[in-house]
Amino acid sequence: MRKFIYLLLLTPILCWPRYADAATLASSGHLNVPSNARVMVISTDFAMQQVLSEDFAVARRRKSSGPPQMLTLTVTMIQRVLQPNLSMIDVAPGVPHAAELIKAAGYQPPIPAKPQAMTGDVAAYMAQGNPSATAYNGGYPGQAMTTTQLQQQFIPFLPGPPSAPDPRDPLNRPVPPPDYLLPNPAKLYDTAVIAHAVLSDGKGDMTAVALAKPGEDLDNVRKQLAERIANAVLH
Repeated sequence: MRKFIYLLLLTPILCWPRYADAATLASSGHLNVPSNARVMVISTDFAMQQVLSEDFAVARRRKSSGPPQMLTLTVTMIQRVLQPNLSMIDVAPGVPHAAELIKAAGYQPPIPAKPQAMTGDVAAYMAQGNPSATAYNGGYPGQAMTTTQLQQQFIPFLPGPPSAPDPRDPLNRPVPPPDYLLPNPAKLYDTAVIAHAVLSDGKGDMTAVALAKPGEDLDNVRKQLAERIANAVLH
């Protein structure tokens, strides 16, 4: 009885997915791996390497004994923030069908904002010309002073010509703004994570794309891609 209750409690844990779906995925291609083959994974991405190696190790323990075939699966990872005016050709050069898969995952380019025409009181105010110049009356009411008259009026109060800055002075060198003041594109736009897997025997290749929204855990997204590739190999 105790064993039966323990199995009931353990069943939801075993059936629960390893990684919650956070991003939308799309893939193309196929990976033909014999059932008795052993697959060694080569990838510079740690999450991809770990998930695929663990999945293939468990699957090998379930296979029957016999002389296995050794194959190498090389997975290349590309991560791009889809900023405006980014060409789809430059997202993943050399990866087949990358642009089509990004669109299939649900990517929609941001629409550039159009300038809004001024209406109402704002348009009437701007139609009057330069409000700062019409505020000064020269000679009699209703007559606006010209720019030359304004310059002559303030000549006694103007400072002299500024001295040329010394280029040897470090204070005169341009200083870029700190990083925390610059906008982070990853928090504003979608991120495309692309995985391209190739078998060593040349009998299969696969491209998988995940489209992550701003703020999503990209490590979890890469694990979802790894599961998609593992399922293509093992099923």
